Amino acid sequence: MTVESIYNASVQTWQSSRNGSVHPATAAEVMEAAGLTWKVELVPAYAEGQPIPGTRAVVRSDRREPIAVVGKRYAPVQNTDAFVFFDDLVGAGKAVYETAGALDRGRRIWLQARLPEDVWVTDQDNVGKYLTLTNSHDGGGALRALFTPKRIVCKNTFLAALREAGKTGISIRHVGDVLGRAKEAERLLGISIKYFDTFGEQAQAFAHREMLKHAAARYFEELVPDPKDGDPARAGKTRETLERLFEAGKGNALPGVRGTLWGALNAVIEYVDHERPTRLHEGDSAAEKRFESALFGSGAQLKERAWSLALDLVS
Repeated sequence: MTVESIYNASVQTWQSSRNGSVHPATAAEVMEAAGLTWKVELVPAYAEGQPIPGTRAVVRSDRREPIAVVGKRYAPVQNTDAFVFFDDLVGAGKAVYETAGALDRGRRIWLQARLPEDVWVTDQDNVGKYLTLTNSHDGGGALRALFTPKRIVCKNTFLAALREAGKTGISIRHVGDVLGRAKEAERLLGISIKYFDTFGEQAQAFAHREMLKHAAARYFEELVPDPKDGDPARAGKTRETLERLFEAGKGNALPGVRGTLWGALNAVIEYVDHERPTRLHEGDSAAEKRFESALFGSGAQLKERAWSLALDLVS
């Protein structure tokens, strides 16, 4: 199943859940539904028939396929164990599991949960409060949680980290005992409440900032400037797309959104999530690569920069 089909299924699940259907109750059930119950094993790593000192290979148990080479100190956290701590919030009705998936042959596993009570930026434009929990099998990072508020009108996903979250989200402590897991879940919930309160205040400030076409053009030019060296055609084409989305993007005609800084920011997010060109290699899925970039790569960096520039304009 591609990332795009997983994403579409999650939207249908959420809509049907509001009519009485039941979401998965545990992270283990989500992993089962998404086909992520496979394990990773550590085996000796070789190059040209010789062992590589100080390293081990990470192998997927279901495919017997190496997916990464890591150092001797690396200790894997299995998919079925990674997100168990979050079950405490789901069981208490403080979150709902929606979807999960794998990226880059399984190097990164992600699970998305929705928190109650949307953020209403205007009377007609609401943003769902989501957490994206991630686990990597390449030694590149610990368990993390990203704040990923999602604009409901067009499924745009914002990334606007608080300073303490940094650019890679909040670190999650992996604890084995029940009490420790519950405390970790509550710690993450507390940080999330603070984040989404701040997000709502900033988004409403953007919606109250009028932005005419020429001001939006300057905003996009600062966000995507012409390169100092080389052909400026690509940057110019990107800005043209952003200006089009500012005028006619999904949800940007809503009262309170049209002609505002919030509308300009949504143009950027829609571009990254749905229209930005994606560099592909043989066998790559365009939907998967765009999803990966939008949450973890250069697309995420562009979103964060757009949010930072918007904050400068209302400061």
